[in-house]
Amino acid sequence: MMPKRPAPHTLYAFEAAARLNSFSKAANELQITQPAVSRAIAALETELGEQLFQRSGPTIRLTQKGSELSSVLSDAFHAVDGLLARWRAQRDRSSVLLSISSSMASHWLIPRLFEFRQIFPDVDLRFELIAGAVGDGPVLADLGLRRWEAGRTTSRETLYLPEIIQPMASPEYLRRTVSLDNPTSRRPHTLISLTDHWCDWETFSKRSGFALPKGCKHLHFSDYSVALESAINGQGVVLGWLSVTSRLIRSGKLLAASDTFLASGANYNLLTNDLYPPSDLVQKVRRWMQNEVRSDLLEIQKSKQSFTFAGKVALAAAEDRTAGW
Repeated sequence: MMPKRPAPHTLYAFEAAARLNSFSKAANELQITQPAVSRAIAALETELGEQLFQRSGPTIRLTQKGSELSSVLSDAFHAVDGLLARWRAQRDRSSVLLSISSSMASHWLIPRLFEFRQIFPDVDLRFELIAGAVGDGPVLADLGLRRWEAGRTTSRETLYLPEIIQPMASPEYLRRTVSLDNPTSRRPHTLISLTDHWCDWETFSKRSGFALPKGCKHLHFSDYSVALESAINGQGVVLGWLSVTSRLIRSGKLLAASDTFLASGANYNLLTNDLYPPSDLVQKVRRWMQNEVRSDLLEIQKSKQSFTFAGKVALAAAEDRTAGW
């Protein structure tokens, strides 16, 4: 009888923490919270009946058992990466495998598929969807959107958009409750939150200087696409990542619920698989995505005054990093 394997998320958390020698760095790469990484590893240790890390305050060190498991997982993941890369390199070059979050696919790319087909009529576009927020993990697809922390140098070739976060809500919701910046709101606000995400409302408030409304209610979701759908349907205010919501803002489905925004300093980059060189087609698709989001920002500045300053910050950051992208 085959032994029961541990839950995949516990193995991913352990592998990242062991490779990076840090629970916090693992959380950043996986785009979850540090406590979520700690819980996953603790669950793995309990299931295996073995201590994998020696902990001393913020310092961690692999035990002998942990080193053995880390070596096996590292070799296994690398072997899988190499095999998939070889398969993808052998594919018909008229196909492009795109690795993005499910929320970006639903709310940014799918509404543009008609335009995409006009420009790339013969391209077989495939998706590798990431259920949560994109982190800084390896790109195994032809092209993948990944988040790079502040301070990491990006380039004209890879930059998609700087990370900008702003409270957003539907026009219907704002007619009922008015802006978060208005202290005379007629009814309590509902704040839509993501579970186990590095930027919750409290973090946004601390880093941006935004004052959370008093007496607010909360809705919690584990999937950002569902959280956005909830906001679009007038059920509350969501923290909107401009990298995902630019199309929704441009179409008027979401509006700024506050003039406050957070420019985190992180950047989203469209990266190719480093195990094989990108084809001309992959590079053309990347340039198309970069141009599309830039077009969104330029149009938003013309008609959505609440987003003008945030949009200028994003464009200025892009211009500065890409020297005329």
